[in-house]
Amino acid sequence: MKLEKNKTLTYAAFGVISVFICGCVSSEKYYKDVTMSREAAYQQWKNQKEQEVKSEVVISGQLSIEDALKLTLVNNKILQSIAQEKEIARGGEIASYSAILPSVLISADYVRKDKVASLGPITFGDVDNYSTSLMVRQPIFAGGAIKGTINAARLFSLLTDQNIRTVVQEVIYLGQNAYYSVLLNQHLMEISTDAVRSSQAHLDSVKQKRLNGVASDFDVVRAEVELSNFQAELIQNKNAINIARANLLKIMGVSQDSDITLSDELVYVPVNFTMEDVVQKAYSSRPDLLTRELDIKYQKELLDISNSRYWPTVSAYYERMRSKPDPHNGTIIDWGNLWSAGVIAAFPIFDGFAREGEVIQQKARLKQSQIRLIDSEETTIFQLNKALLSIQNAVEFVESQKLNLTRATEGLRLAEVGYDEGINTQVEMIDAQSALTEARSNYYQSIYNHIIAKLDLHKAMGTLVVPETGTKEKSENQAASEVPAVLPQISSADSGTEIINNNTKKDNENFLMN
Repeated sequence: MKLEKNKTLTYAAFGVISVFICGCVSSEKYYKDVTMSREAAYQQWKNQKEQEVKSEVVISGQLSIEDALKLTLVNNKILQSIAQEKEIARGGEIASYSAILPSVLISADYVRKDKVASLGPITFGDVDNYSTSLMVRQPIFAGGAIKGTINAARLFSLLTDQNIRTVVQEVIYLGQNAYYSVLLNQHLMEISTDAVRSSQAHLDSVKQKRLNGVASDFDVVRAEVELSNFQAELIQNKNAINIARANLLKIMGVSQDSDITLSDELVYVPVNFTMEDVVQKAYSSRPDLLTRELDIKYQKELLDISNSRYWPTVSAYYERMRSKPDPHNGTIIDWGNLWSAGVIAAFPIFDGFAREGEVIQQKARLKQSQIRLIDSEETTIFQLNKALLSIQNAVEFVESQKLNLTRATEGLRLAEVGYDEGINTQVEMIDAQSALTEARSNYYQSIYNHIIAKLDLHKAMGTLVVPETGTKEKSENQAASEVPAVLPQISSADSGTEIINNNTKKDNENFLMN
């Protein structure tokens, strides 16, 4: 008895040790597998990155705002992704016709039996059984579900169009914003460069005056501090322009190695819109409002489909079968034909409250869609008001900075004359230079703010389009009245920018052209 007990303990201990050893080996193996998997993932990322670099579009030369947006609409990765939504909607619309079109099924089978029943010399059937059949089924009535399914698919396709328009509007907005941001930073860098140049000239002048005994060491140090401050601003503006340029290239979907020079300028073009005009245009053009309207219709169709489950379904069918043994007489071991046709009607009596629950859900979703439409309209009014106020403030800012720039320029001139004549101090000279630098920066910032405010207004109206180079005030108002297509027609041949390498996928180009 003790021997058996000892054997049992020995086996148990051996099993525990084996499990422990196997467990250690498995852990090491898992760790090795994970390490190899991570290495493979890195190599895959590296290869993919190299392929992306090879396929990137590289551009060079002059780049207008029009060309930038055309390139954006062709190469932007967000648009390339959203383009597939159109195909998804088209597939759903095609699939919806299955609700009204007949279904045709052809089948064939073979069955081997171990034995067949017999009565004396007569056998009923055969051990080898073959059959082929053709089944055609045609829906006749489904309580409104047939029409509802097709209408819902069409509405979903229209919803997809408006969703794509929303993305297009956003991409156009981002593209223009990025383009003008680069222009603004270019001007700020030019201002900083001029300020550094003027400060350097002033420092040289102060040093010369010190040699002549008409300036002190403090004056030199003060001029050096001024120069250092402007140099710091120049460094910051250089970094800002590099980031803004990289952002523009990213939005356009082109290579960061592209060498471009922006050909447009920050131009102040006044516009004149009334609240009534912008609301009317927004209500007829804004894609999210159209989406909400279509979504209400879409939810109504889904509610009709749910209510159809309370009605009977009727369908006709026809079946033709050829089998061996003969389907009419199992004692005849030969091929025979059989056909049948009829009408099937089914009336649901009880399904565990599934219909009731689905109807409640669809009614709630319909109510949600109606509430969202009201919320979108209120949001639209708010955004339009905000945009108009921003334009008004930007106009006042531009006008004030025009006058301020004139004053600052004249102030610096007078300070320089007074300093040379010994009337003004060096501090006054430095203050005048700083004031002019700030006035120039504020002036270009005011123009940029006015341009962005107009972009915000067009975005709030849903009327952003690719602008033509050199647009004037008249074209600004005309563009606001246009309702852009789902995606505008664009071609790389229309661009004045040289495209060195364009491997944009052909299917995406075809989608954009349609």
